[in-house]
Amino acid sequence: MTTEQKDTSGAEKRLSLKVAEALGKDVGRGLARIDPVDMEKLGVQVGEVIEIKGKRQTAAKAMPAFREVRGQGLIQIDGIIRANAGVGLDEKVGVRAVACQPATQVTLAPGGGSPFLSRNKDMAYVGRLLEGLPLITGDRVRAILVGSRSQDFTVVSTTPGDVVILQPTTLIHIQEGKGEKGKWKGKSKGEEGRGKGKGGTKACHAERSEAAERGHGSAPSLRSG
Repeated sequence: MTTEQKDTSGAEKRLSLKVAEALGKDVGRGLARIDPVDMEKLGVQVGEVIEIKGKRQTAAKAMPAFREVRGQGLIQIDGIIRANAGVGLDEKVGVRAVACQPATQVTLAPGGGSPFLSRNKDMAYVGRLLEGLPLITGDRVRAILVGSRSQDFTVVSTTPGDVVILQPTTLIHIQEGKGEKGKWKGKSKGEEGRGKGKGGTKACHAERSEAAERGHGSAPSLRSG
């Protein structure tokens, strides 16, 4: 069963949910499926951001669980989100609604995978893969590139801080080596409208709800390993 908690102010609802495997179609899309009853308790709508706290904190977009898994106090998340939260299957995580901001800049450090290609078209492609995902500094993401290539990235920093959502106007910087200064390699869709990232939490939620409804269409997705 779902365990309910409140923070020290008594104003914010938190739930303790048991981690279950994500649906195959949700892998790599930054989604967390939970019971609609639990969504109502948290005060979140479809596509809005929730914080998932295990050994560390991460974020995902809330989506309703299908009928057959409701009423069990579950949260269905993929391997990337589980790794980012520092939890395994059948473990408990704390879940709450969280504010987010549109990202103006994000710095990524390449990790395991195919040798990273720094051509602008590769960065534009990575930007499209990441678009619409909620991120926190320290999160790991995996981009499935053309063919069978994949590339892991660690989120080194975001502007603003805390939870952000990547936008078409987010500037993506690549940190090429340990201790090196981040070097700009490309951006998702250009600098136009950089000042539009001040819409705050409601704007962020609305944009992500639209992205969730699109389901990224037929575009390539991030996938967990």
